[in-house]
Amino acid sequence: MRILNENEDQARDELDSVIQAVEDHIGRQSSVYTWSVPVMLIIPGLCLILSVFAALASKVVADSLLSIAIAACLVPLFMAWLWRRFQYGGGRLRKPRDAIYANASGETREALEKLFAYLQRESAPRAYYRNWRGAPIYLERRYFFGNLRVLLLSEFAAVRALCLAPGGNRISEAIKIEKDPDEVIKELGIKPKRAGGPGRNAKYAYSDALISLIGDARFNALDLSNREVTISAIKKWLSEWFEEHADESGDMPRSDLLTPYAEKICAHLEKILPARGR
Repeated sequence: MRILNENEDQARDELDSVIQAVEDHIGRQSSVYTWSVPVMLIIPGLCLILSVFAALASKVVADSLLSIAIAACLVPLFMAWLWRRFQYGGGRLRKPRDAIYANASGETREALEKLFAYLQRESAPRAYYRNWRGAPIYLERRYFFGNLRVLLLSEFAAVRALCLAPGGNRISEAIKIEKDPDEVIKELGIKPKRAGGPGRNAKYAYSDALISLIGDARFNALDLSNREVTISAIKKWLSEWFEEHADESGDMPRSDLLTPYAEKICAHLEKILPARGR
């Protein structure tokens, strides 16, 4: 992931931090998906065994256990369908979903989105993984349309497996691209952070926007017990600042790029809450 940093170790650390934050963000939903499948595959077998013994005493009980076993076989399929719907939405997959990047910085989000937008093109170099025989298996571009696509970049198979393919099967193998990384970076027009250096110049004046909110009286009216509403309000204030200070092009950061900054402000307010006596 040298699009983030010229130093591959630093780039991997930064990417791992983003992936971990996304995992935490979807924690409860992903645990239901990952644990329901093995658990529900055990239940049918147990019910079938019990139905055999129950048949000696009561045919009604045996039939009930058999029905439970059949129903339990369908639960994993239903959970996989729900998880796939969460990632790609319902109906035919025609366009990418908004990606989840959790606490990634604005410039990191932009770099990763440039990469995925590149891989989503029909003209992009082909992505593939190797099966157990070592033969390449090529992926269609829609694999990079899901809102969890950043997890495809993880080193760990269990994390990659959370990204279902558009067809519903798991993606646990390491994904590679048929192009030299330097060529991809050059084509994307991304300047990676220098190892030990100051890094890329931010496209938007996030620091100025944050400074403008210092001491803002509107914070006193926030209900910090409702985190979602608080973050939404802060994003709105940041967006208003960018709108007011936009240049002639009118270019402004998207709402999702403001989310990590709003989350950090909210977290800070929650920390100082006891001191303020609210």
